[in-house]
Amino acid sequence: MKPSLTIVAMLLLLGAAVFCAQRWGREAGRAACAAQVLQVQGVLRRQNQALNALREEGVRRSARARQALATAQAGQADAQAAAARILALQPEGDACRAAEALIARETAGRAAGGTP
Repeated sequence: MKPSLTIVAMLLLLGAAVFCAQRWGREAGRAACAAQVLQVQGVLRRQNQALNALREEGVRRSARARQALATAQAGQADAQAAAARILALQPEGDACRAAEALIARETAGRAAGGTP
């Protein structure tokens, strides 16, 4: 019993359909993979931009902290200088009156727009 020509033709068509389906499936898989790669690249790009922004903010905050430290150190130096002036002005060991006189003089200087 020989297979009829119609059955052979149908088997050939079925084989061609399977081949095409496999090929289209691979192409569709590649396209989906490429789309996912592009999506991941976009996510990574956004994360990199966010990290760069955080680094820049860290640099700005660090600079502000250094400036605040320098200001505090300058204030401490000013306070030490004022204490030295108070001690230098002590009339007969009375530090309170000397401090009051220095404060009054410096306050008057600031009120007049000058610096101590």
